[in-house]
Amino acid sequence: MPAMLPVADPWFTVEAVEPGVYRITEPHCDRLVRANCFLVKGGERDLLVDSGMGIGRLRPALAALIDRPLILVTTHAHVDHRGGHGAFADAAILVHPAEADDLRRPGRTSGLGFDQFDPATRAELAAAGFDVDGLLVDAVPEPGYDVAAYRCPGIEPTRLIEEGDAVDLGSRRFAVLHLPGHSPGSIGLWDAADGTLLAGDAIYDGVLVDTIPGADIPAYVGTMRRLAGLPVRVVHGGHKPSFGRERMVAIAQDYLRTREK
Repeated sequence: MPAMLPVADPWFTVEAVEPGVYRITEPHCDRLVRANCFLVKGGERDLLVDSGMGIGRLRPALAALIDRPLILVTTHAHVDHRGGHGAFADAAILVHPAEADDLRRPGRTSGLGFDQFDPATRAELAAAGFDVDGLLVDAVPEPGYDVAAYRCPGIEPTRLIEEGDAVDLGSRRFAVLHLPGHSPGSIGLWDAADGTLLAGDAIYDGVLVDTIPGADIPAYVGTMRRLAGLPVRVVHGGHKPSFGRERMVAIAQDYLRTREK
């Protein structure tokens, strides 16, 4: 591993993608773990969807934007989506029952190098087009940060949420959609009144990963069929930029053409 990496300050990018909705990314993470978090402002409560890797300090980065009680929804318990949960112990932390035990356990990521992955996982990632050499980051958030010491702590959820449950912010209300395939308890949040889908890793405009432990291709096929019929206006996915219904349908149909039997 390199003896020294440059310091990136700020570590996060925070951009308004539409009124009251902010996309937060970690641009110095490898694209494999460069996930999106979304902050949605509400009339009575604010909503944070996922928390990234937990490498940088997310809470201070969002301090000026969070001014109401916070709900933190975990779309799924992979490390790049829940690594920063520990900074939000005062929030209501929500997760699907099928992901709850994974959220409680420390993440399997040890350090920030690709060499931690077993050969089979590295081969699968390489076949999907990822560069599996070196580090998962090209910078660090502060001087002296030890990439080898990185760990993802376990977090106890506050509430378990399932298909049909609601996440109510006061001024807007999201229905929970169970969207398995990438992981058993992957969920999305659907605002039918506004046509907004916060999709996690169920769908995004990039390489959809469906061969890792816990993934289920037949379940993913069912999720894609469901999403193709959803009357969305905009999809805020777990990776890459947001997109509209036409692109969502194209992504779903492309997946079904390669995986449906």
